[in-house]
Amino acid sequence: MRATVENHLDSQHLPDITVTISNNDTDFIIRISDRGGGIPHNISKKIWQYHFTTSGQNADERVAGGIFDSVMNPMFSGPAAGPMHGFGFGLPVSKAYAEYLGGSLTVESMQGIGTDVYLRLRHIDGKKESFRI
Repeated sequence: MRATVENHLDSQHLPDITVTISNNDTDFIIRISDRGGGIPHNISKKIWQYHFTTSGQNADERVAGGIFDSVMNPMFSGPAAGPMHGFGFGLPVSKAYAEYLGGSLTVESMQGIGTDVYLRLRHIDGKKESFRI
């Protein structure tokens, strides 16, 4: 979502972020597609590294301090106060969980256009080999 906002700051319309859910006999797939400019080639392998982040690299005041910032950094106190993004744990941890559950998390990016993320998870119905808890 951040990439879509940052790459369309001068536009009157933000392109949709599309979520597609597919189901078959073995697994189900969730695809999230954006038109946020894609992942630059020089960082595409780094996205799976813990602590790697691109959050905070855009100094445009329309992002930092604007409506997007108020959504991503809510100003309230409590046990969940503070930002929940930008620490470099989202993708690596999500991939680890997906693989633990017998699935996969893959990213296909077209630099200059956008990114598709695919989450594949096996059904937990006992008919096929699943995961152990």
